[in-house]
Amino acid sequence: MKDLIIHIIRIVAPLSVALVVFAQGLGISPRRVLAYFREQPRLLLRSLFASIVLVPIVALALILVLKPPLPVAIGLAILVSCPPAPMMISATPKLGRGSAPFMASLHLSLAAVAIITVPTVLYLLSIPLGFRATVSLPAMLWILARTIVLPLILGLAIHHLAPQFAESRARAFALAGTIGVAVVIVIAVVALFPLLLKMDPRSYLVMALVGAAALAIGHLVGPPDPAEKTALAVECGVRHPVLSLTIGTESFSQAQALPVLVPCVLTFIFMAMIYLVVRGRMTRTAKPVAPGGVA
Repeated sequence: MKDLIIHIIRIVAPLSVALVVFAQGLGISPRRVLAYFREQPRLLLRSLFASIVLVPIVALALILVLKPPLPVAIGLAILVSCPPAPMMISATPKLGRGSAPFMASLHLSLAAVAIITVPTVLYLLSIPLGFRATVSLPAMLWILARTIVLPLILGLAIHHLAPQFAESRARAFALAGTIGVAVVIVIAVVALFPLLLKMDPRSYLVMALVGAAALAIGHLVGPPDPAEKTALAVECGVRHPVLSLTIGTESFSQAQALPVLVPCVLTFIFMAMIYLVVRGRMTRTAKPVAPGGVA
């Protein structure tokens, strides 16, 4: 029964994430996304540096200092190696008033360089932690393509061709995707609940500290605009669950990977949701600034 549930999750989770990303693309003008590449390339480079370099470095430092059990250390290393965060592309603007166009530009940028950064970061983290992990490049590319690149570009293209039609359909696709993601999370928690209980409180504390540190990095490195700062914080604080689970199950057995990676993923999401609620309240009256400093 557990294998059947996991098989269902593997099918429903990518589809639900793709729907959420597609819906977000439907509601964004491509011009606003492209403006970051044309007008603020330094911001994108700084954001990529924070997500790809600073987050793994700080995560490794916390792991070495706090010394969680080796499986937890490996799970955290795999997770922080796998940006971006497609599950948060809808929640970030709604709950935290984060910038959807900026987050879309980060998703495309991180996905474009992932073929180099994911295996490189994972390899560098594996040296001090003493483990070996396998990254299937074709599998990784397919995951990123079907959950981020293709649905986001398709949504942006439809918005460009028929903006009114796209915006009128965005909410329905977002609702369907959000329900799917919620169902996946509930099923995962119920199916793996005994395994979640086996994780000791100290390991959960380490996961929470690493997740909070990643959020803090994005927040501190983020630009002055509150909406963009929130988007980068979440991009740093939450990673790609499907990609990390795929690497974990390919590198180790399913029985070894899931009991560790699922708690890591859920803890990171939980920390990010707390951050978004707080940011949403703090920035409720703030006026966002568009790329280039135009309000």
